[in-house]
Amino acid sequence: MGAGQSAEAHFNLANSLKAAGKLDEAIAAYRRAVELRPDFPDAHFRLGNILANKGDTESAAECYRRVLQLNPNHVDALNNLGNTLMGRGEAAEAVAIYQRVLTMQPGHFLARNNLAAGLLAIGEFEEAAGVAGLAIAMRPDYPPARRNMGDALAAVGRWSDAAESYKKLIDLESARPGGDSGAAADARMKLALAMKNLKRFDEAISLLYEAVKLTPRELEPRDRLAGLFWEIGYLDEALSIARESVQNHPDSAMAHNNLAKVMMERGRLDEAVAGFARAVELDPSDASMHSQKIFACMFHPGYDAAKLLHEAKQWESLHAPAKIDDRHANDPSPLRKLRIGYVSADFHDHVLGRNILPLLRERDHREFEVFCYSDTTDFDRMNREFRGFADGWRDTAGLPDEKLAAQIRNDGIDLLVDLALHSGGNRLPIFANKPAPVQVTFAGYPGTTGLRAIDYRLIDPYLDPPGLHDDEYVERSIRLPHSFWCYDPAAMDAANVADPGPPPAISAGHVNFGCLNAFRKTNDGMFQLWAQIMLRVPRSRLLLMAPFGSHRAEFCNRMAQFGVTPDRIGFVDRAKRDTYLDSYRLIDIALDTIPYNGHTTSLDAMWRGVPVVTLVGATVAGRAGLCQAANLGLTELIAHHPEQYITIASALAGDLPHLAELRSSLGARMMASPICDAIGWTRGIEAAYRRMWREWCEKRRT
Repeated sequence: MGAGQSAEAHFNLANSLKAAGKLDEAIAAYRRAVELRPDFPDAHFRLGNILANKGDTESAAECYRRVLQLNPNHVDALNNLGNTLMGRGEAAEAVAIYQRVLTMQPGHFLARNNLAAGLLAIGEFEEAAGVAGLAIAMRPDYPPARRNMGDALAAVGRWSDAAESYKKLIDLESARPGGDSGAAADARMKLALAMKNLKRFDEAISLLYEAVKLTPRELEPRDRLAGLFWEIGYLDEALSIARESVQNHPDSAMAHNNLAKVMMERGRLDEAVAGFARAVELDPSDASMHSQKIFACMFHPGYDAAKLLHEAKQWESLHAPAKIDDRHANDPSPLRKLRIGYVSADFHDHVLGRNILPLLRERDHREFEVFCYSDTTDFDRMNREFRGFADGWRDTAGLPDEKLAAQIRNDGIDLLVDLALHSGGNRLPIFANKPAPVQVTFAGYPGTTGLRAIDYRLIDPYLDPPGLHDDEYVERSIRLPHSFWCYDPAAMDAANVADPGPPPAISAGHVNFGCLNAFRKTNDGMFQLWAQIMLRVPRSRLLLMAPFGSHRAEFCNRMAQFGVTPDRIGFVDRAKRDTYLDSYRLIDIALDTIPYNGHTTSLDAMWRGVPVVTLVGATVAGRAGLCQAANLGLTELIAHHPEQYITIASALAGDLPHLAELRSSLGARMMASPICDAIGWTRGIEAAYRRMWREWCEKRRT
């Protein structure tokens, strides 16, 4: 028997072995066939297919390349080569290959569907939707095409359309005899995400329960369900699922992360920080989970500025080691018009969005051009306002870091501004490669990113007096003239500026203290201070904001240990902004939190005529109350030690005429202060930008 005949025999044997499921033996037979006959394209091709299915993408790619050397028009080998590149994360190269297949054979369905998946992977979402639509037209009953279409529509925030695609995907998966329960569960998780973004929470919850039932041993559906319950404030339900996940999957970073998030919102900071730390230990590569740990540490009384700086530097060493590329082609003319890029997931009706909107609205168009890199998929009224004020808009949700950084470079951004630090939705990893010559952090919260690639942080002289705290941050501090915050009256509707009325104590016969900060800002030291205030003010009550759940009873029990009975404590749930603001009609005096003061929440209180008694903390986030009270000329509300905090609050509670005067005048006082001077605040930031730019130009010249 000649070599050719022997090669054919081994080829036929390999086919039989493959059909019988004996893959390792089939691989050996195919290898023998190509040894005997190196120019045997079918043997190389089928060997590549088995190797690819077994996960050996590098060897599979070699087989497909050998096929193409023998037959450059073998479109299936070319398509499969693209698949191996996708499997290795080389999506851009895979996209080029799929496009080449379709040039050679426009009707190649698999290549068209694969192209849609590749375009999704590189962030070309609109194009991916178009390609997926063509694939669906060719084969309406092909589930992966429906999945690609849904994913593309979801990526650009077309949630209703995405939901319809996912519903059709579920129908197709359900119709398949002996269908894949994992695929069916995945389809429900995708539809649940769409329903969540459409605010149809009951449907999202039901879908996730279905996914859990389909794959009872899998962790992801439970993680998604716990995360949804956490997001909508069902903390008891979230706690139950998260605890069960940790018990059943003790080595899952995501399970520990979800439980830590719940503990954080319940005000259990020790458990929260420990849970986040465990998640980071289990998966040190996850930058987002590590950021959540740092954010939690900001609220923990045991973390001073030095510890927070250490945590932030550790994040940089793990996720964004300094690999700064300062080769920028930007024109180093100090007085030219500048391009400012803002990176945020909060360009919508969000506390940060409301704070930043005037910066875009009031900017000097002659001096600055603005580009927004938006990671939000919440396209509400405020999002539309942001889009209208921006010169360039980029929807970046789901866009890989490398592609986003390249987009920023291509846009010619001069100053790139991070608006998140380590809060949720941050894109800090893109800053590591310095896609813009000057990089700044601002607005997310006063603190440090820990990234040496970020040059500056914007701050004010109250939060960080010159020379006192500069060594607590990686970035160089540039101080605005007055305030870190701008409380924007233009964003307030008629309901928000209504007359706050007299102090409720006048009609109630007792003083109502209140704190509508997120519950994660509370701690036992804070509770003890509040209890001492209430014990000094007979019959006083305390109103807190906290989602429904057993943590309310936990709080009452903790306060009872300090002598305050549960009948003196009330709660309001998280609510839409107008309802939340209206809650201040029930409060006479707001009590600030420590170590992390109220920020915009305190400004909301004073806008509604409720004075905020604040205790100055040791970290920058704990000096917010000082900044705001000083800007309003209300230094009488600032305490520098706990006993002074108790004295100021209890004395104010005993002076109803002064409370009434404050309640009637605080709104006007705010309007007349730098905090509500949107134009002046914007000019101060723009002056800081110009100063930063001049410094970069001077460095370039030297």
